[in-house]
Amino acid sequence: MDEKVMQRAERVFGTPVERHEKGSAMSLIRQETDATRAKSERLKALRLAREANEPAAAAPRKRATETKRPKRGRS
Repeated sequence: MDEKVMQRAERVFGTPVERHEKGSAMSLIRQETDATRAKSERLKALRLAREANEPAAAAPRKRATETKRPKRGRS
């Protein structure tokens, strides 16, 4: 009976070595965060390089502001 219980427990919980190999949740989160940060840095560098090579675009012209007209009708 003890052997069956032990086998079932190992199936359910796994051996300590297997659980250790999967890694902790914090290390997985840290790896994902580092990967995201590295990707963002790479994309930012590419964007800055692309913008440096493009000629400066002319700023859009502002429309002349209209003078306010008094409202007509009931006040």
